[in-house]
Amino acid sequence: MSKQYRIFVQKSLKFFLVFFISSNTFSADEIKINVLLTNIEVASNPNDRRKGLMYRKSLSEDHGMFFVWEYRKRQCMWMRNTYIPLNVAYIDTKGKILEIYEMLPLSEDSICSKKRVKYALEVNLDWFKRNNVYVGDQIDITEILDNDN
Repeated sequence: MSKQYRIFVQKSLKFFLVFFISSNTFSADEIKINVLLTNIEVASNPNDRRKGLMYRKSLSEDHGMFFVWEYRKRQCMWMRNTYIPLNVAYIDTKGKILEIYEMLPLSEDSICSKKRVKYALEVNLDWFKRNNVYVGDQIDITEILDNDN
């Protein structure tokens, strides 16, 4: 292999590597969460957040609860009096999913975010997997926040 050809191949690989990384990082569309979850309850005051999904026996597949706090901080949630196995996603101020955890029914163990967050979304266990929603995904939270009464 000539030196000139090796340089060309190396530069081409670097270009494609940078292109691939940047296209995956910056071209992702926001997930329209209102399309996947047509029934989103918003818990934006202390009483609603405290009650959450307690005492419910079931949760339909298109249903979730979106928690809103006044400011960003490490948030903790638990499953006291909650009979439904859930996942919770901790979400930053721009709608990026930072962490997703399993929450076991009736557990009083705190499930805390590792990072400071302003929002959380609770859904049925494995809902995120079934809908191909993962840590790092950006969800559109504007409609949820606009409809918070």
